Amino acid sequence: MSAAAKPAPAELVPPNGVPLVYLDANILLPEYLRSVFLDLADAGLVRVYWGQQVLQEVRRNLLKPSFGRTPAQADKLLRLISEAFPDAAVLGSEALESRFAGSTDPKDSHVAAGALKLSQAIYGDQPVVLVTSNTKHLPQSAFAGTQVRSVRPGTFLVALLKSRPEVAKVLAGMLKRFKAPPVGQEDFLALPHNSAR
Repeated sequence: MSAAAKPAPAELVPPNGVPLVYLDANILLPEYLRSVFLDLADAGLVRVYWGQQVLQEVRRNLLKPSFGRTPAQADKLLRLISEAFPDAAVLGSEALESRFAGSTDPKDSHVAAGALKLSQAIYGDQPVVLVTSNTKHLPQSAFAGTQVRSVRPGTFLVALLKSRPEVAKVLAGMLKRFKAPPVGQEDFLALPHNSAR
């Protein structure tokens, strides 16, 4: 493909339409970040996707002392998420993982492959935003010549808020649910920037 024929870099938030967002495990693990993206999806402001290996990684980490979930609790949470978003699973991306050899961390090639499959095979080369707290292991350079953008959650949320003012109402409603412990607006706004794998 010539340089002139390569697709232009995808916008984070298309002017018309709903952003297609592929979530890494480190977005689904922290309760606040998970709630942000799932609430936005429930409100129709984004469409969220993930792969089976992403959910497996979420489950493994939920069982660690830092999250303290029992196997039954982890399974219930993932079941509820999957039932709430039955079309979110991106399947059959394993064949694309070899494309990212040397350009992403080997443990994260399944995430890159899932985002690419969503963009190319499912949506016919439509823009997809891969939201991850680990852009070091999933750099934008790995997606050169594609319509996938790899960004941290704060970067995407700022772009979405600028484009869709109604995002603020969704986030304000979400904050009201967190009473133990309560989360203030300033603390909440810092979460996407401070989150890490």
